[in-house]
Amino acid sequence: MTRSTSPRIGFLRSVFELFGIVLLRFHPVQRIWGAWLVAVNAACLLFIQHVEAQIALAAVGLAVLAQALIYQRQRFIRLLGTTHLLWIPMLIWMVLRLDSIPSAEGAFRAWLITLIVTNAASLVIDAWDATRFVLGERRPYYAW
Repeated sequence: MTRSTSPRIGFLRSVFELFGIVLLRFHPVQRIWGAWLVAVNAACLLFIQHVEAQIALAAVGLAVLAQALIYQRQRFIRLLGTTHLLWIPMLIWMVLRLDSIPSAEGAFRAWLITLIVTNAASLVIDAWDATRFVLGERRPYYAW
């Protein structure tokens, strides 16, 4: 495996740079998508009393941890989205739980559906990025 020639940076700096790239450096359409993805996933904090929100927070936390570790070594490469693979079992589980959510929990149910649709769309984008990586696009494509 080839290591990036960039100097190694700390974990917290890599997290801040990742979010900075997504929210400030991406092209406008990608930046809007990135902000939406972050906002929908962060909204789990509004429903943290529900197990689904707790699982979403854990999955996002693990994905950010893994992305920061990849970014430290390889910078902003097209494999960062593979960390979202954790979402697949989570999304399947959440879809299966939708029918058990009481109708009185309308805001929670709306967030959960939005999370499922948003993260499923993100997985499609991630698959495209991984394919591009396999086909040879291996250099970092954004820099802080």
